[in-house]
Amino acid sequence: MSEIILCTGGARSGKSTLAEKLAKEAGGDKVLYVATAAVCDAEMAERVKKHRAQRPSAWSTWEGFWNFAKLREEPAYAQCQAVLIDCLGFMLNNIMFHTISDWDVCETAEMQTVEQRMLEELSCLMAMAREDGKTLIAVTNEVGMGLVPAERSSRYYRDILGRANQTVAASADRVYFLVSGIPLEVKALAEKVREESL
Repeated sequence: MSEIILCTGGARSGKSTLAEKLAKEAGGDKVLYVATAAVCDAEMAERVKKHRAQRPSAWSTWEGFWNFAKLREEPAYAQCQAVLIDCLGFMLNNIMFHTISDWDVCETAEMQTVEQRMLEELSCLMAMAREDGKTLIAVTNEVGMGLVPAERSSRYYRDILGRANQTVAASADRVYFLVSGIPLEVKALAEKVREESL
């Protein structure tokens, strides 16, 4: 049975740890880890190395941040029971910087193209999970709780990721918000509050 789960929260809130626990519960050793981060320097390479070390060695990894339809060509996808994508923040970052060539003259239309691609890729991944009976666990960053960023590109990033998070949350069966390693299942809580108010 397919299920979509979203894990959101601030930096170092425990999102990935919870997502990996949920993936193991759903798929055991049959998990495909979709790694969206790009290694751009030594510090990032060390982060990726640590992430790989903490994951079960039996899990498969697919590195990429778009063209998710190609996952169906991968034997690891066919064999897995759960797909874990970590994270939507890096996914958007990479789509932005592979789409925009000149940030000094970036127009709103270009950002709309970025957002459309982000939403299309996420819709594709969610539809595949539903159609193929897989559990999809997505990790993202909650970016709307701080100050309005000073730079235009950062404001675009915050706005697009916020709307993408809402899109995934609306389709998700479960949504966890993490604070200091403590998960709160917010979608279930919202439903309970709604029922009690009727």
